[in-house]
Amino acid sequence: MKKTSTFQNALIWFGAGVSLAEILTGTAFAPLGMAKGFAAILLGHIIGCAMMLLAGLIGGRTGRSAMETVKMSFGQKGGLLFAFLNVLQLVGWTAIMIYDGALAVGGIFAIGRWVWCLVIGALIIVWIAVGVTDLGWINKITMAALFILTLVLCKVIFFSGNAMVGIDGESLTFGAAVELAVAMPLSWLPLISDYTRDAEKPTQATWVSVLVYG
Repeated sequence: MKKTSTFQNALIWFGAGVSLAEILTGTAFAPLGMAKGFAAILLGHIIGCAMMLLAGLIGGRTGRSAMETVKMSFGQKGGLLFAFLNVLQLVGWTAIMIYDGALAVGGIFAIGRWVWCLVIGALIIVWIAVGVTDLGWINKITMAALFILTLVLCKVIFFSGNAMVGIDGESLTFGAAVELAVAMPLSWLPLISDYTRDAEKPTQATWVSVLVYG
């Protein structure tokens, strides 16, 4: 089986880190203000990424998928339970990201959210069919574009010269914000080994994946 390079793993997790779902989740920290919000994100990601790192190392060193490593601790039946819960989580995340993507594109081309949901769903099927090891230059171009657009977004927000609008609504405690930040990398815990086990250098790929995502 073709192995993925450390750079390919870095691109995969960079894309996960700058996805619309992650960016929109970050807006929930706004009531805390910049200093406390950033501190909650940083602390939460240190905690969550530490667990993500350990899970990735286990999969990388044993050559097993995330669900196979679960069986090492919980046995065959316990592994089936975690596999079922993992499917539910991934279906939910995929649905959220398809909907967020449809909203984003719909803001530019208003031809109906359901149309864009179908288009994005079809693109996901194509991505699965091609496989992560054969995406090559397509993945590199996509990740570069995401990074450039993120920089543009930051420039517009912080350097446009417009006053920041106050945030109204429910307040968020610092503890709840940290918990939310932990949940982001934690949600990838049942998935990272599926990539690190196929890496040319599993340990190095795991460290780079977690640091890039964080």
